[in-house]
Amino acid sequence: MPLDKATLSQLPAFQGVSDQQMIDVKQPEQVLLFEQQLETLNCVGFDTESKPTFQKGEVQTGPHLIQIATPEYTFLFPYSQFQQPALKALLANPKILKVGFGLKNDKKLLHKHQLKLEGLFDLSHQFKDFGYDNQVGIQTAVALILQQYLAKPHRVTVSNWSQQPLSLMQKRYAANDAYASLQVYLALQKIKNPSD
Repeated sequence: MPLDKATLSQLPAFQGVSDQQMIDVKQPEQVLLFEQQLETLNCVGFDTESKPTFQKGEVQTGPHLIQIATPEYTFLFPYSQFQQPALKALLANPKILKVGFGLKNDKKLLHKHQLKLEGLFDLSHQFKDFGYDNQVGIQTAVALILQQYLAKPHRVTVSNWSQQPLSLMQKRYAANDAYASLQVYLALQKIKNPSD
């Protein structure tokens, strides 16, 4: 039975990352922390944000932000950091799963920026056991699996993701999209393999 908006908004708010756990990657020590986080992981939450196109025929120049979530931090890589060797190595590594929602387009868009994307795991199609034959979005998945409400304010969704610096609201939105993907994936693994 699909969840409606009214039911969703009655759930407790999604427990996302704190502002201290959001790393806006610009400094060498932040890259070092990113590399340290990846040493023992076999999966990360993954998402991208692009400045929306509103005009017919307007070319999509995104993504303008790449988000990578570990259990402890979410790293926000602005466009200026896309060629960071540590990020490129992670994206191209098929052994570390990049879990997220609606990832089909991401691979194509990142390819335009000479970024290879391997090891993708699209969570959108993992909910047949819950009665959903079609793709499921992150908001519904968070409600189904975590019993929490992930707010997605429209004004932030369609905001300018190419601007720097991003607003705190944009950072929180972006960080929690990737972090929620990771939490949904980990919770699904526990449901499928309860003995682990």
